[in-house]
Amino acid sequence: MRVVISILVLLSVPSATLCNQDPDTNVNSRYTVESVEIPAKAESRLSSHLKDDIRSIVGLKFSQESVDRLTQRIKKELRGYQIGQKVTKGAKPESLRVIYEVMRKSPDFIVQPRLAYHSKQNFSFGVLGDIGNEGHRGSFGFLTDNDELLERFSGFRGGYSRVAAGGRFRGGFVVESFRAQWNSAVETALAEQTDGEVPGIYRTRLHVQPRVQVEVLPGLFLGAGVSLQRFETQFPAARHESSNALISSLRFDRQWEPSGAGKHKLEAGYNLRAATRSLESDFAYSRHSIQVLYSFRQGKDSIRASFVGGALTGRAPLFDRFLLGNSQSLRGYNKYDVAPLGGNRMAHGSLDYRHRWFRAVYDTGTVYNRGGESKVLHSLAAGLTTGHQRDAVSFLVAFPLREGRAEPVFIVGMSF
Repeated sequence: MRVVISILVLLSVPSATLCNQDPDTNVNSRYTVESVEIPAKAESRLSSHLKDDIRSIVGLKFSQESVDRLTQRIKKELRGYQIGQKVTKGAKPESLRVIYEVMRKSPDFIVQPRLAYHSKQNFSFGVLGDIGNEGHRGSFGFLTDNDELLERFSGFRGGYSRVAAGGRFRGGFVVESFRAQWNSAVETALAEQTDGEVPGIYRTRLHVQPRVQVEVLPGLFLGAGVSLQRFETQFPAARHESSNALISSLRFDRQWEPSGAGKHKLEAGYNLRAATRSLESDFAYSRHSIQVLYSFRQGKDSIRASFVGGALTGRAPLFDRFLLGNSQSLRGYNKYDVAPLGGNRMAHGSLDYRHRWFRAVYDTGTVYNRGGESKVLHSLAAGLTTGHQRDAVSFLVAFPLREGRAEPVFIVGMSF
């Protein structure tokens, strides 16, 4: 008898209930969105295009997926706040109200490690602590880096940043103090130069950089600031010199997710650093650079294609000259073999593919001095990675693609 009763109960339940269907489809999707409510103070911090998108769902059929997407965008713009959502019955029949709850977060502390090992250039490592609440953040850390510049620089880095107007305005400053160590290849190349185009090496370097950035159009950011650098030269005599420059940047950042077509991201930027005598700089030069990055991810696969290029006019200190051949460019080469003094012209392209734990990278590029020989180099790297994010840890074996014996380069680290 119990079996018969159970069968009759199951037969009386609608088939849609027995199926594991989206509740949005079964229940709420037949209702109309009457209003979307968000606190006025929080709404004033949102970008205009996000506010327009929030208003656009009013009058449409309810979609939990659309509401969730808006929630993620609100979280991105209202950093320092906790965002919650709830759906209640509207005043009109067959309608719903979407209510966003915004609460201030308590101060959070983030530790950002930096690690890189290049078998030709040894270790680079450091840590940066970042603490803040709402749009105010402060940072302080130390590092020793033989990857980013022609020298190994060791010391501390700190700063403060302020984010306002829903992320449309950013301002702050960075302070850095480093001591430099030089590879013998750099000192030899300096001694052999005949035109004196490249200034000598330095022992210490102090850098102060205040900067602001404004979102002038959705996804388009304009930045400006001042870079003040003072360093103690080592040859031909110990003395202090300055490289003070106006800096400006233009950056475009866009992400989109077509239905069922993966996640796309495009970043493009232009940077100008113009050292000028009017700022009491001992050097006068202009440094132009451009960066373009396109990334695509779907499921377990991702691919990144990037290009960077630069041109330098005038006589600039070693820290502002272009280089290739580290953990982020021409990975199969050693920067001291490619160009021990760097160059005033540079172009580099990279193709980075990842599938779960596997990673493969192809690099090509050239760095040279204007009027000199431009030799395009190629390298290939492959290995293991812990993920698709930029801070994933990777282990790569890289080879220069050239005739003759090719000695491998081993690279381990994150953020490259």
